[in-house]
Amino acid sequence: MRTLVLDNGSYSIKCGYAEDIGTGSDGQKRKELPLVIPNTVTRTKRTRRVCVADLAETGTGGDLSGLYYRSPFERGYLVRWDAELAIWDRVLSDAVLGCTPGETHLTVTEPVLNFAQIQRNMDEVVFEEYGFASAVRTPATRLAAAEVAAASGAAECVVVVDVGHAATHVVPYWRERQVVEAIRRVDVGGRMLTNYLKETVSFRYWDMTDETYIMNAVKEQTCFVSRDFARDQENAAAVRVEYVLPDFVTSTRGYVRSGDGASLADRQQIQNQQVLPLARERFAVPEALFHPSDVAIDDAGGIHRAV
Repeated sequence: MRTLVLDNGSYSIKCGYAEDIGTGSDGQKRKELPLVIPNTVTRTKRTRRVCVADLAETGTGGDLSGLYYRSPFERGYLVRWDAELAIWDRVLSDAVLGCTPGETHLTVTEPVLNFAQIQRNMDEVVFEEYGFASAVRTPATRLAAAEVAAASGAAECVVVVDVGHAATHVVPYWRERQVVEAIRRVDVGGRMLTNYLKETVSFRYWDMTDETYIMNAVKEQTCFVSRDFARDQENAAAVRVEYVLPDFVTSTRGYVRSGDGASLADRQQIQNQQVLPLARERFAVPEALFHPSDVAIDDAGGIHRAV
């Protein structure tokens, strides 16, 4: 019987079968790399085409400008099962995983401190809607803690900092047991950073308030956490980059423009495109993880204080 691991995050689903696919040159067994699939239902702005999961990128005909997103999650908790069922149908189909639930054991992740009613709803869907042979629900932080403990061999205490799409959880484990009373949640995550970057860029350069897809790609490709914020502030020019925005006619993905080594032909082509300059934004936006008050979130000091 195959074992399917489904990391059901609020932004993306990481999924794959827990099976050995061979042995490397070092004698270690290799696992199949998981698929990463958007956990959302999207609708295009111009054509109003509705796309599910990975079809958001392949089924829009290149129309990725101004996408509207409908997430199954609210504040990090799974509450819209009509949307999630459509996404899971796609993920389990022959076009993606080719899963036969009746012959598959499911390991699925759930949020930290999940509500009992949401857990019951998931159990009903897993067994009654799909008919999996067996299933285990567990927070992703528990799997991470178990991996660390197995790798180190002697770690009695493990602290997992899970920076998610909707929120960040700091979860301590003592001898692989979750210390519930010490768990901390900070309402900052990837979605907040994307929105913060959208507002900053829209105020200074281009109006990107409706371009969540583009700005999320900009964030992932250019932003970083500063190790010395004051020094980087003084030397912002040293980290300045230019991000070439996609026009969705000749290109559907943006990219970081190369430096002085760019060819004359590339420079002439870029002159006809929208270029987004980024300097302080690259490290100032992620700083909101440690200072949520910068984005009007009343949280006690950010991730570092929660730890």
